[in-house]
Amino acid sequence: TALVAMSVTAAQADISIGGSASFEINDTASAQAYTTDGSIVFTSKNTTDSGLTLTAAHDMKFEGSATANDSYIDIAGSFGSLRLGNTDDSLDRMDGALPHNWDIEGSLALQANVGGDQTEENISFISPNISGVTLYGSTTANGDTNGMGISYSNGPVALVYQAGRVDGTLTTRADETMVGASFSAGAFKVGAGHNTADVIGGGKTKTNEVGATYTMGEITLVGLQSKSGASKYNSVGISYSIAPGFSFSAESAELNTGTAATSDSETYMGLHVSF
Repeated sequence: TALVAMSVTAAQADISIGGSASFEINDTASAQAYTTDGSIVFTSKNTTDSGLTLTAAHDMKFEGSATANDSYIDIAGSFGSLRLGNTDDSLDRMDGALPHNWDIEGSLALQANVGGDQTEENISFISPNISGVTLYGSTTANGDTNGMGISYSNGPVALVYQAGRVDGTLTTRADETMVGASFSAGAFKVGAGHNTADVIGGGKTKTNEVGATYTMGEITLVGLQSKSGASKYNSVGISYSIAPGFSFSAESAELNTGTAATSDSETYMGLHVSF
């Protein structure tokens, strides 16, 4: 906004990015906490013919909160990758064989991944890929939510296995395992996943999902069906690449829990610009 107000374009301006970032562990007698802190500063400078220097700056918080989608430090090398902060953990980043990841919107989907979508501060490690095999693990503070996994990919085949403990209330804390597989053949891709959640002091819940995609030029069709206990979910969607960086997507989905109060349906449409 500031750049527009000053009529400064990227071609005219000298744009720089700077700032600082920290991942912190605070361990007291009562609890342990992970936090990220710091800021990222975008600065644009332009000098007019008359010698005036025009500066536009934006200081964005580098913190795990609603102000940012992700904030983390990543250290990568021949040993693998160590990531610390508020972002998807390694189990989330390595479960691409599960069909719910192909869903267009998926806000109602019943997911077979371990721990759902991770939103807490965490420490994650992913090993190098050796002959198609990758090992990885992650933990939140105090080990409340933690897990390990192994993934294998070779051409059109992708396999994944994960196990972990997902913290929650005394009635929802669970040990979970997941297996998933996908296979690609030309324009088609199919996949399936299975999760077993064993609630500590309670019962077991099993979640299954199957899905497929088909690509025709700039159009991709997606279908997903999943089941968890008495709940069932199904969806069909389409995405269309109109031009580079410009696309449209739509999806129709339905969640049936067997109870009118918690069942839901969704029609989604989106127009997307990327740069």
